[in-house]
Amino acid sequence: MSVGLYTLTRSTLFNLKMYRLYWPHLISICMLMPITYLVIVFAVSQGDLETLLAALTGYIIMSGFNILFYMSAIYVANTFEEQVLESYVLLPVPFWEVVVSVVVTQGLIGIPSLVVGLVIIFLVSRSIHIPLLLAGLILLYLVYSSLSILLGMQVKSRIKLDPLLLTLMMLTIIITPAYYRLLYVSEPYRTLLLLNPLTHIVIVLRASVGVNEGFPVTLSLLYITLFSTLISLLVWWKLRGGAFTVLEKR
Repeated sequence: MSVGLYTLTRSTLFNLKMYRLYWPHLISICMLMPITYLVIVFAVSQGDLETLLAALTGYIIMSGFNILFYMSAIYVANTFEEQVLESYVLLPVPFWEVVVSVVVTQGLIGIPSLVVGLVIIFLVSRSIHIPLLLAGLILLYLVYSSLSILLGMQVKSRIKLDPLLLTLMMLTIIITPAYYRLLYVSEPYRTLLLLNPLTHIVIVLRASVGVNEGFPVTLSLLYITLFSTLISLLVWWKLRGGAFTVLEKR
């Protein structure tokens, strides 16, 4: 499968134009929810730097969930709706590029909320390990985007997917230490949390700003790299070689 940068760019631009139809949803997910969480972050930190940094990395995790995973999965599933599919099949690009362009578009849309969190982190942190921070952000994007494509392709219906994603959001809040510290979780719950790939991204991001969660960062990097590689390969297998036709999409 060769990636046509030009056609992928055209698909992304087309998606950006289509998203104008959903601007109230975009404002809610991309602006109101991140701002609300930032207010909570500063309220609960009570001036403690380590607590603030831990909460800000949690903000990145949950903002990524809302924008990269939630929104991407919704729009990937939406491309399989008949009325939307009719618009996409008119594009002079392979359908797999349309699907990939959805997560590319969401990555672009998510930049402002991500930048806000990163700017605050840079302003308040005493030291930042840049390579580790970048690794955590890249792995976060790969995991969320790959999972969103798989889920959207499987469900193929925005209406069916929306309640499922809300349930997954609640579960993510519980089983991912974004709102709390893994360091203070006792066994056997700590081991269960470590099965979650997002937990290891939390560990990497917090380690990059000097917040220790009591687990080797190298192992977290290895775990999440292996997981993201396997998921990305599964996405490639699903999208490979013109696997999509108009008949196969339903």
